[in-house]
Amino acid sequence: MSKLVFVHGWVNKYIINKNENIIEFYKDLIDKLNNFFEVYFVTLPGFSNNPEPEKAYFLDDYVNYLKKYTEDKNLNKFYLMGHSFGGQISCKFSYLYPDKVEKLILYNAACIRRKSLKQKILDKVKNKPFTYIFKKFPFLRKLLYRIITGSTYYLELSEIMQKTFQNVIKEDLTEILSKINVETIIMWGKKDRLTPLWQGKLISNLIKNSKIFIDQNGGHNLHKYNVDFIINSLIKQN
Repeated sequence: MSKLVFVHGWVNKYIINKNENIIEFYKDLIDKLNNFFEVYFVTLPGFSNNPEPEKAYFLDDYVNYLKKYTEDKNLNKFYLMGHSFGGQISCKFSYLYPDKVEKLILYNAACIRRKSLKQKILDKVKNKPFTYIFKKFPFLRKLLYRIITGSTYYLELSEIMQKTFQNVIKEDLTEILSKINVETIIMWGKKDRLTPLWQGKLISNLIKNSKIFIDQNGGHNLHKYNVDFIINSLIKQN
């Protein structure tokens, strides 16, 4: 049975709630993948019961963590699957260590990091006089984040994980995508608002040996909408 290494996305809930295992967020998908692969689920530093790093991480730190994980497990050739932030990690790993990856599997991968209007607004409110206002009226900061992002989870992160998040979202992988030679399967939800479909199509255009499958009704967390779509897309390519 082929080995598959799965790298999860950035889900703030599982950074804050250390007693909750992020694998539960992907349970239905992992259960079905287990029918076809020997699955290795990587819990990244800072998530669930994996301790936060001592200093803020950059994308390369997570790539190095993944490399050490696979070496510790004696995994030399494997399928590498990543969702969202996990797709960003998996993409750069495949670029740096192509001999280790039998096939790259990306779904709703956050490889294209261009600031959205929401991010630009949040960057602005980190400056004066907003910092003074938020210090005096903390509830206003929470209200603003809830209006713009839909939650206040980010504000509950430790300073290290907030800085880590800011570090990883700054690294856009557009320039390396055309240099990836690993065979790649790309899956995308057409209704994804976090990583819009145009990003999936751009990734597919830039990675030469790739094929994209689009779920017309799926969103960013495609595994929550249509697990069978993911499984069927993989089976078609094996």
